[in-house]
Amino acid sequence: MDLTVNLRNWNNLDPKLQTLVEEEVRNYSQRHYLTIQKRNIEAMKKFKKDGDTVTRLSQADLSEFRRAAIPIWYKWANKDKDARAIFDLQLEYMMNDTVGYVTEADIEGVEGR
Repeated sequence: MDLTVNLRNWNNLDPKLQTLVEEEVRNYSQRHYLTIQKRNIEAMKKFKKDGDTVTRLSQADLSEFRRAAIPIWYKWANKDKDARAIFDLQLEYMMNDTVGYVTEADIEGVEGR
């Protein structure tokens, strides 16, 4: 979900209204995220109850995926400055200690870094 506002119009809003919009978007985003997580937990319980098997990639498979994928991420990110800016934001998120999808070791020595 997203809220897109023309920058000129945004800049013309009263700062109090800007703050209100930002707070409400943040509130919505948090509720949306929590609802998704709650439904994921409910779905997992239902899968198990119904006898389904939910599998995950092994650590070896994840390592191989990262080895193959990360250079491709950089290749596409380096096509233009906008792609790179978006990629850098995503990479920062993935490298955040609370997420931990990607580590500094994963990107060490990657061409185009």
